Amino acid sequence: MITLTLTALLTLLHCMQAPPAETKPKPTTPVTPAAPQRVGSTTVVPPPFVPTSGAQPVGGNDKLGTMPPPYIEGAHQFLVQPGQTWQHIIEDVKPGDEIIFPAGFHVSQVIEGLQGTREKPIFLRSRDRIPAAVACDGDGWVFHRPKHVVVENIMFLNPRGAAVVIDGRDGETVPAQPWPAEFTLRSCTVDSARADAAQDAVRLRSVTNVRIDQVQVEGWNDAAVEIVDSRRVLVRALMMVPKKNMPQSVGIKVLGNSGLISVTGCAFNKTIRVGVQVGTPCPDGDVKFAPAIDQMRIDRCIFDGIGTGVSIVNVRDLVLSRATLINPTDAIYSIPPDAGTVSKVLVERCLAFWVPGALAQFSPHPDRIPTPSVTLGENLWYSLELPTAWEVLGAPFGFQSGGQMTDLDPGIDTTTFRPRNGEALRYGAHSIAASQGKRLPDDPVDSDPPPVAPQRQP
Repeated sequence: MITLTLTALLTLLHCMQAPPAETKPKPTTPVTPAAPQRVGSTTVVPPPFVPTSGAQPVGGNDKLGTMPPPYIEGAHQFLVQPGQTWQHIIEDVKPGDEIIFPAGFHVSQVIEGLQGTREKPIFLRSRDRIPAAVACDGDGWVFHRPKHVVVENIMFLNPRGAAVVIDGRDGETVPAQPWPAEFTLRSCTVDSARADAAQDAVRLRSVTNVRIDQVQVEGWNDAAVEIVDSRRVLVRALMMVPKKNMPQSVGIKVLGNSGLISVTGCAFNKTIRVGVQVGTPCPDGDVKFAPAIDQMRIDRCIFDGIGTGVSIVNVRDLVLSRATLINPTDAIYSIPPDAGTVSKVLVERCLAFWVPGALAQFSPHPDRIPTPSVTLGENLWYSLELPTAWEVLGAPFGFQSGGQMTDLDPGIDTTTFRPRNGEALRYGAHSIAASQGKRLPDDPVDSDPPPVAPQRQP
């Protein structure tokens, strides 16, 4: 039985969040969209909604009680003391300004209409390297119709609802088009031990252009990240650390009329029932009940000891690429009985390993779903019980456009998730843990492409 630890991935997250040595104020620079890159047959488009100003968080000063230099020269900094509300500050905050929170316990807050600009986003961050803590009541920080806002290096404690809510609705009314939030949440932590069934860590409602970057979630009930009726969302390097006695039903849940979603370099750890749920269920398969998710990519993610890696519920155009799945218990991927649209699903370059008897089914699905709905490129599936166990597990569901390798033991290193067998380096997300996303000398040339960002809407 392979026993995997979170040590390597936690160390990775710490390294990724480490602030740069340089903390001088950064001058305002015009935004120049990065040029698309070509990786194989895929065009990689860097997300245009990531701010260039203050692009590297500094995480506060080493000296406790000292204000950090502003990201943008000449910006005003508003200091909020622990226990104070700060809604009254918002009318005085201008693009490029910063709302600073010293170490201590801060209050939950509903923030209406906080708006910066692309060149000068508004920053909410901790003053000190020890992050400020938001003692959540129902929800933590709720942002109604924000624009160009960056939240970084904040800890959120024990929300009953969600720690961070980004909501583009007008009251409860869903807009015809998602609100252009241009919002970045990065280098934050959500820590919860509450038992509220509907509790999420981060919740998006009817927004577009949102980036969730290097966030760590420790304990939740419904979903670590729930995305509803939202588009062009990038979730990168999300670390999910389950706690005992909490259900941790889903890692990332994408619902409603959502699309152009990218999940890259995330770690889904033990006891999560479903890693990623793609789409809203449709009772009896009635596709009129809910729209299909339009274009989603899951790449370079690690699923360690969870139930099901990806639940394919209701989607048109889904790519699952370079995932590593270690000892899943229920399924590698599944199409549930209440699935709606399942169209243009591609599973490629994935690596799954399980000990004999650990996996219940390989890819359960309703008989009504046609085989060509799922295309299987080259993948590596390994267990000592294969290939004879296909009669029990069911063979991988889908049209096989590439070979499904089952006789190559990857020899997974339990601390780096990197295959010891060099022939297996073409598969899975190993280099995320082994080299912080950087290509190693013995990796194949195309082993670890850059993450694919949500592309601009036509």
